[in-house]
Amino acid sequence: MAKLPCQWLYLGGFTFRWGRGDSAIDVLRGDTGPVHENHQLVVSIPVDHSWDDIRDLDQKARAWLHATAAQRAATSWRKSR
Repeated sequence: MAKLPCQWLYLGGFTFRWGRGDSAIDVLRGDTGPVHENHQLVVSIPVDHSWDDIRDLDQKARAWLHATAAQRAATSWRKSR
């Protein structure tokens, strides 16, 4: 569960949530809005520092989307057949 204050970012079909002082960014399935629960948790991305502003979260979210694109596409393709 994320601490307050939090940054939320919806990008690429996922909500990325990073609480101030958290050691990980939570990736949630879909557009969850500003929630603190983990019902749609996909993965937690470890981080080594807290965020300064939304640009930090945007950069980490885009890096995760890029790094996992092939794996997510393969999984999505298998589910659609």
